[in-house]
Amino acid sequence: MVGVAESLVYAWYDRSSIDYRELFMRVYVSYNAWFRKTTSTHIDYEAIKLLKTRFVIWDDYVERRSMVDMKSVMARIVASTHRSPLQTGGHWNGVVQSSDDWKGLIDFWYQIRCDLFHGFISVDGEAEHIRLAYESLYIFMSEIVSRMRSSFKHSDMRRLEELQILAESRYPHYETYQNEALLLHQKFIHSPDLWNVDMVRARKE
Repeated sequence: MVGVAESLVYAWYDRSSIDYRELFMRVYVSYNAWFRKTTSTHIDYEAIKLLKTRFVIWDDYVERRSMVDMKSVMARIVASTHRSPLQTGGHWNGVVQSSDDWKGLIDFWYQIRCDLFHGFISVDGEAEHIRLAYESLYIFMSEIVSRMRSSFKHSDMRRLEELQILAESRYPHYETYQNEALLLHQKFIHSPDLWNVDMVRARKE
């Protein structure tokens, strides 16, 4: 008979394991919302094809200008899919060919999503693939979200208009408003469109 203390050890240990299936699906929801808006289609298959034409952010990755942490994850994905190719419906061979095969990575994410969503992966099955899908997609979406958050938005435009009025009215501390307006104006000039951040070259440090 298992005692109370022993049961606590087992129960809380089991709960402490990371559920990469849930984490992947969460980050995929973010990715899905982004790519549907970016590609202007709600048909996932069509969106995936369009994503493969959006090469600029991936050029930055290949040249190590962005997503530098992706290289090591990609190397593991390449090794994993060569050992155990994903079963697909024929649109892809289930193997990410190299660390620069970003189109294969896009297929990898989509196939893992489909397998999880349709119940083709068991509770313990394909654990390595799911973990790698999560790690790589999280790196990609972190880059996308970072670029989106630094882009010029409607709220920035409203604030710029307010600052210009305050500065022109010689309101107290108007020099501060002028400086803030100048910074927002520079952001407006250099900021990419919110939904095209993946098609802008990363700035050199």
